[in-house]
Amino acid sequence: MNRVFETLERLPTSKECKFLPPVANYEKDFVSRSTADTGLPYSEFAGDLSKSESDEREYRLIRLPNGLTAFVIHDSLESKACAALDVNVGSLADPPAFQGLAHFCEHLLFMVCIP
Repeated sequence: MNRVFETLERLPTSKECKFLPPVANYEKDFVSRSTADTGLPYSEFAGDLSKSESDEREYRLIRLPNGLTAFVIHDSLESKACAALDVNVGSLADPPAFQGLAHFCEHLLFMVCIP
């Protein structure tokens, strides 16, 4: 089975497509911060995050030193927390000699999440 991957030289911008939101400049639109309790470094998006006027949740876009970017949503009306993860890769990216590697890594990611 031959697999063909399409790669983009760059992402399209809102100037090229009016339906896309403005793209964050990951070098200029993030400011350095650190956590209050441990002093661990992270970066926070300082630009405007678009949301509905009726939406009372608080939104933050942060980037950790390891490059992971997270979209954090705080809802003061909720009593539970949840998380979602998108690693932007899947079974089509498995090396030919290691079919099933993406699925295996998925299980490894959530092994520590057992209550």
